[in-house]
Amino acid sequence: MVLLEALVRSPHRVLLLSVCALAPWVVSYTAAREKQAQAGVLHIGSSGTLTVVSGNEKEAHQSLQNFIKDETGFDNEITRQKDWRELADKTAKRELQLGVFRGYEFAWAQQKYPQLKPLALAENSYIYLVIYVVVKGDNPAKDFAGLQGQSLALPNTAQTELRLFVERQCQTKGKKPEEFFAKITSPENVEDAIDSVVDGTVQAAVADKTAVEAYRRRKPGRFKQLKQVARSEPLPPIVVAYYNKVLDEATLSRFQQGLLNASNSDRGQTLLTLFRLTGFVAVPEDFEKVLEETRKTYPPNDH
Repeated sequence: MVLLEALVRSPHRVLLLSVCALAPWVVSYTAAREKQAQAGVLHIGSSGTLTVVSGNEKEAHQSLQNFIKDETGFDNEITRQKDWRELADKTAKRELQLGVFRGYEFAWAQQKYPQLKPLALAENSYIYLVIYVVVKGDNPAKDFAGLQGQSLALPNTAQTELRLFVERQCQTKGKKPEEFFAKITSPENVEDAIDSVVDGTVQAAVADKTAVEAYRRRKPGRFKQLKQVARSEPLPPIVVAYYNKVLDEATLSRFQQGLLNASNSDRGQTLLTLFRLTGFVAVPEDFEKVLEETRKTYPPNDH
């Protein structure tokens, strides 16, 4: 409960879960596997950034490396990739043994590389993300289209799903967000974004379900002044992924169990807190269906 409230209140935003690439090996797959076995090093990549409560990049990075070392016995090198495409390409080329993707990016990457497989999912109270757009109760808007010409608070955090939802909703109206809305503000956290709606400084705010529910618990009186005008379908969460047969089954199983049991150790709890997570979970049965729906609703941009 305390962690959930911190997620909404924290003024800090972006940090890297830089689980990314190292210098490419100019060797064959077999030689690369031999080198990995000899060195005992996991090469892990990330497509972008994750929010941390403390805002301490060095602390979070070291905590992640230590956690992986403790749980797998492997030393590890962690770097952030330019984008999800580079992460997917390097994982498929076996330059990386593991990759960490935003959920919608994993949906795109797996379409190009079907042998890219999920190992575990990172959750924050819920496995899947649901994005809400809220306005004050007396706002005449009844849906997203009714917000045209109004102002929007879009939190300036690493939760890129919020902007993705807004962008795609605006695209259905043939506009960019900056054209659709009269003004877009960028508060540094979700609570400030929702407060600005209640206070009347903006007319709408976008937030995920976990943050909205935390706001309801913290400020029930102010929450009663709000109404929901739009929501997303479930979106996949952050995915820890691997390319088929790059790692042996024993290593994959050990790494997966370490993630799933993270909340059971002090170091694991520190890791979860730093990265604003409540835990890692095994891949649910409906995950492929959610990925497919995500690809239909949010196809990748051409660039």
